[in-house]
Amino acid sequence: MKKVGVALDAIAGVAFNILDIIVVGFLLHRVARFIVPLFSFGRVQVEDIYASGSGFNWLGLKRQEDGRFLLNSDMSMVAAALFWVLCLVAYLTVTRGF
Repeated sequence: MKKVGVALDAIAGVAFNILDIIVVGFLLHRVARFIVPLFSFGRVQVEDIYASGSGFNWLGLKRQEDGRFLLNSDMSMVAAALFWVLCLVAYLTVTRGF
């Protein structure tokens, strides 16, 4: 019975890793690639999803040669998650009257 539990644990671990890659990695990054330039009026661009750039400050920004900023992909996912939390708060405020 112990081997079955270990096998189920391994299957659940693989399933959560796939879910992490799909949801956090792909969907949040795609949302960030849309909303970050929209809200910054094109002054900030988002780094590619698997790029491993260096030289970013603590906010995840780096100045490019053309004067625009480049946002680290990790910080872009944080920005997208914050966007969805603010959408949820706005929805609850309007519908529930909090």
